[in-house]
Amino acid sequence: MCSPVENGLPGREGQDGRDGPRGEKGDPGSPGATGRMEMLDVPKEDNSSAGDPGLDGNLGPPGPPGPAGVRGLAGRDGPSRIQRDVGPQDISALWRQLEALQGQVRRLQEAFLQYKKVELYPNGRDVGQKVFKTAGFVKSFYQAEQMCSQSGGQLPSPRSTAENHALQQLVELENSGAAFLSMTDFWTEGRFTYPDGASLVYSNWAPGEPNDDSGREDCVEIISNGKWNDVPCGAKRLVICEF
Repeated sequence: MCSPVENGLPGREGQDGRDGPRGEKGDPGSPGATGRMEMLDVPKEDNSSAGDPGLDGNLGPPGPPGPAGVRGLAGRDGPSRIQRDVGPQDISALWRQLEALQGQVRRLQEAFLQYKKVELYPNGRDVGQKVFKTAGFVKSFYQAEQMCSQSGGQLPSPRSTAENHALQQLVELENSGAAFLSMTDFWTEGRFTYPDGASLVYSNWAPGEPNDDSGREDCVEIISNGKWNDVPCGAKRLVICEF
């Protein structure tokens, strides 16, 4: 009978065997327990103070020129030179120029307003620097005088044959028979003068006129043949204005 052999030392581990064939898919397992939401670690804001700014670097070389921009609108012409030292005499001269310009503006405004008023009278005649206009109204002397004054004119004062003929044409055009002139003998009976009292430099009285019939004829009319006649100022005659 053999005696028992004592166990020997363990041998070296053998090499892994080849993978066996893949097994069949097993049944699904039971659901696991609900997990917890973990907070992500977000890096904290760095509250450390900023360092001092460094020194400015050297200026780099100039870059290439850019494309030309759109051309702008032309500006107003400026003064030929800048007056740096303005004295009291210069200021006085400027004020005089300003006052002169203001006077010209006022005269232009007055002329424009008068032109607008004159246009209210459709029919007219130009003689030299004068314009005679009528709108066909028939008024007494005082009403006619006021109407012309409000329009910036006056009743006509013919001082030449040409001016008298222009008035005669307007009387014929309106077929009114006669129109008032500006002259009266208010200053001295029988001596007819212009509104400012000056003596007449031209007249075209009809034969036997003025005769101051019944002592009431202090105004003058021009009739369709161009002749003058003295008439009562309250009579109604065509209104012609001189501008």
